[in-house]
Amino acid sequence: MDEMGIWLEDLLGEISRNENQEICQGLLKRCGGRCAERNALPGMGGLKEELAGVERIEEIARIISRHTGAECVPEEDGFLLTYNRGKGCDCSIVRAGYVHSPVFCNCTLGFHQKVWSTIFERPVRVELVETFLRGGNCCSQKVFIK
Repeated sequence: MDEMGIWLEDLLGEISRNENQEICQGLLKRCGGRCAERNALPGMGGLKEELAGVERIEEIARIISRHTGAECVPEEDGFLLTYNRGKGCDCSIVRAGYVHSPVFCNCTLGFHQKVWSTIFERPVRVELVETFLRGGNCCSQKVFIK
């Protein structure tokens, strides 16, 4: 691991040991939201347009799956989004070997919250279900839209 990776691991270690987890996790979530603004949302205009006016969660899930390639399972109050099953984390920082700490998964919460609240033009809530850095075989989030 190079100097950047060591620095990031130190940062995430300090975050995980900090007594104010709400603030620390909030910072990671905000960074994830900024990442979504820079890297994901500019290419998601077609998805947003196609979802406009769609109300049935089954149709929403089908459209999301087609546009993203992720497994999208409708649920009563939203959907379960699962991607990269068995393939590893999508995040370039993780793939480059800079981050190994599961606390970093709070970044994906902010990423997905920004993406889906922007797509649906209303607040959403996101919960992590499974992540690679937390020992899982995929990255999966529950997105609550109702």
